[in-house]
Amino acid sequence: MIADFTGTQREIILRYGINGASSVLDVGCGDGEKTLYISPHVKWSVGIDPDENIIKIARNKCNSNNVKFQVAKAESLCFSNSSFASILFNQSLHHVPIEKQSEALKECHRVLQFSGRLLITEPIDGSGSVGQVWELSNDEKERKQSAITAIESVINTEFSLSLKREIPIEYHCEGFDDFYEYYVISKSDAKWDDTKKQDIANKLEKCKRSSGGDFILDYSASVWLLIKR
Repeated sequence: MIADFTGTQREIILRYGINGASSVLDVGCGDGEKTLYISPHVKWSVGIDPDENIIKIARNKCNSNNVKFQVAKAESLCFSNSSFASILFNQSLHHVPIEKQSEALKECHRVLQFSGRLLITEPIDGSGSVGQVWELSNDEKERKQSAITAIESVINTEFSLSLKREIPIEYHCEGFDDFYEYYVISKSDAKWDDTKKQDIANKLEKCKRSSGGDFILDYSASVWLLIKR
């Protein structure tokens, strides 16, 4: 599975999230792919995730001295006030429990430096071919809507809105097994029976193919750049 095949997310992170920042916190970092990507561009960075197993995967991939991975929750950040110049939520805010999402953003405000940046990317529910496949594997509509509500609740209070836009994102996978392996790693609680697996495999077969034969999973995401007040 190749995430962010066209590099749209990486471009957004470089341009708006970490440009000129010395210290960056990646919240919900997963296997650390984006955290490790930004490490050459900043003095130091930290990736956190509540899943101990996926943090182990991130640590095993890491060979940079300016990167640290640790188990932590977004709603109770284990950092001092004003610790970071920039914070990223790369499609991870909707994974925070609904009742904790606003709290997580307030925690970001606490650990950000004055005028620090909070860059949030959230997938638009039901968009693209990913929306067709994902609806069979994991219904996240309520969580995603709650994340948007949480973001809107801190604008003009804790944060000023500097940018809001939509971006296209593509993932490429070789087939169902490739997709399933990626999904299980990123969502450790995934449990699919044979019927669901077959339904998802059928949906994948309807996706467009790249020139190399990979399945193209596309969708749209909303991006917010917030500045700490």
